[in-house]
Formats: sequence, C-alpha cells, structure tokens
Amino acid sequence: MPAPTLASLRPRFQLSTAAAAGLLQLGLWVVMLGFYFAWNNRPNFSFSGPIWPLVLLQMGFAVLLFNALVYLIIPHWLLRGHYGRALLGAVGLLYAFQLWAYTCARLALAFLPLDAVMRRTLHAFYVADFWTMLLSPFGQLQVLMGMLAVFLFPVLISFLAYTLVVERRRLHLERHHLALELGFLKSQINPQFLFHTLGSLLRLTQTRDARAPDVVLHLADLMRYTLYETDAERVPLARELEFLEDYLALERLRRPATVEIAHTVSGEATTQQLAPLLLHPFLERLFAPLDDNDDDILPEQPARFTSHVQANAAAVGLILTRTSAAARPPSYRTEPAVAAALRRLALQYPGRHTAHISEAAHTLRVEIHIELA
Repeated sequence: MPAPTLASLRPRFQLSTAAAAGLLQLGLWVVMLGFYFAWNNRPNFSFSGPIWPLVLLQMGFAVLLFNALVYLIIPHWLLRGHYGRALLGAVGLLYAFQLWAYTCARLALAFLPLDAVMRRTLHAFYVADFWTMLLSPFGQLQVLMGMLAVFLFPVLISFLAYTLVVERRRLHLERHHLALELGFLKSQINPQFLFHTLGSLLRLTQTRDARAPDVVLHLADLMRYTLYETDAERVPLARELEFLEDYLALERLRRPATVEIAHTVSGEATTQQLAPLLLHPFLERLFAPLDDNDDDILPEQPARFTSHVQANAAAVGLILTRTSAAARPPSYRTEPAVAAALRRLALQYPGRHTAHISEAAHTLRVEIHIELA
C-alpha cells in the first residue's frame, strides 16, 4: 500500500481564505448583535418601544470600526511603524462615528415611528449640538469617552480577531516553509554527493571493480526513497533507518581504507513514525571535509566516523562522531543543510527534541534526541 502523501492527509473540505474570513465576521456580528440588544436593555437604560433603530446604528458603525482596524489601521499602519497614519486613522474613525450617528439619527427621527423616550435619546446623543461638538476639541474628547462605553467591546474583539488571523497566517507560512525545507533537503541528496558517487562509480566500472553493482543498488535505493517515499508528513522509522544504512554503505564503498566508518543500531524500529529526511543532513555533512579539496584535509588522511541510533517506542536518538588526523576550523553547525535540519526539528518537534553539537579541530560529536508522538 503506498504511503500517504501530504495532499491525502489534508481535509477534503477546505474553505478559502475569503470564505473563512466571512464566516468569522458572521459569527462575530451575531455575538455583537446580542451584546448591543443586552446593552440597550440594561436596567437604567430601557425603552418601552422597539430598540432596533439604536441597535442598527451602533452595529453599523461597529462593522466599519472592526474592518478599519483589522484590515487597514492595525496591519498596514500600526504594526509597520506608521504611527502618524494610525493616529490620523483613529481620528478619522472618531469623526466618521459622529457623521454616521448624526445621519442615522436624523433619518430615524424623520421616517420611523419611535416612542418618545427613543426620540429624546437619539436627539440628545447624536443630533443636539452636533456641529458645536464636531468643531470643538473638548467636544471630541467627550465623544471619545462616550464611544468607549459602546465600542470598547468591538475594539477588543478586533484585536482578538486580528491575533487569530495573524496566527492562522503564521501557521500557513510555517507549513509552507516546512514543505520548502523538505524540498530543499531532498534536493540536497545531494548534487555534490551524487557527483562524487557517480565519479566513484565511473572509476569502479573502469577498473571492473566488483563493488560497482553494489554502488548502483545503494544509489538506486537512495533515489527511490527520496523521490517517491518522502511526500508523507511521517514515514516509518524503520524505513528512515534503512535509508541511513544505504547512505553509509555508499560512503564505505567510495572511501579509501584509511577512512573507518562504523554504524550501530540499538532497540527496535517497529511502528514508530518520523518526519522524513530529518536525520540524514546531520550524517551527510559529517563527511563534508573528505570532499573539501580546498582545505589541507585530503581523502587519503586517516579519519574515523561512528554513527549510533537508539530507538524505543517513544523516542529515537542519533549520536555521530568524527575524529580526523588533520585539524579543521569548526564549521559543522553553520552548514546550510545542518541549520535547515535544526530548524525543521524546532518546527516539527517543538519542546520534544534536544540537539547538542560539540566541535573542535580534530573531533566532532553530534547528539540528537527526539520524543516521538
């Protein structure tokens, strides 16, 4: 049975970003509608007639306030450091509220059958002294204080909703970034490694070396795994360990006798699952100095590499060591593939992994421990 792919693991029904945002707003406005009906029916502020004209007036501006904050003022001005624009936007919303309330109140007073208390309330709050308040800084302060009581809740909801939107986008970007990193790591199996392996294969075939067929078989298995079996979010740990063993088998075949490579596995890999190609970069970059002809380190110089995997039902550990006769400046941690692998660990196993790298001129030790879900 083929391994599940990333596409098959996604839910079959997915909302577009616009549809999700629309449903979010619909839910918010249902909550807000209940809030405004309750607010205008509080014991010290009640009417004998219908209160829906006042509720619609407040709801209409709450919609404008929410969208202005969430889609313009907060993301494009406030969070980008355009504080002057954000302040002007806030002042603009203050004036917009007064104009909106004045227009709605005048229309309601002119065309709707309102009770006497509602008429007095609309006139006193939104019509009387409108122009005087509009042109007075002290009047604007009074309007602002009056707005806080009615619109503090939608402002808080706006910031909460924006936080949810940002978090959703962040998670989407992280998933996309993980997919890109996986693609990068797959491509890193590895142009340089493939070049050297094919070069070794050419020399073996030219000399009719009996090891040539084994090189072809191991290389084919590596390519089959990276191209066809790593699209899933998780792969069997046993298959990942087979991949590492194939890689090390290739390294043994193409390295001279002065390079010693030892690999051991303790524990059993049965049903455990692991993110694909997560361990390989740590192992592959261990051998980088042997292919670096710009340094004093040459492939013929003695070196010893050890790899030990410890697996149990809940965790997997990898311990790598390198001991070389020639000195080398510490550069393992800064290798792009190693940095990407550490980043993947942080994203895919947050709080459930440890990674320790100690490097000196002649020695390197890497310890990776991952708690499996």
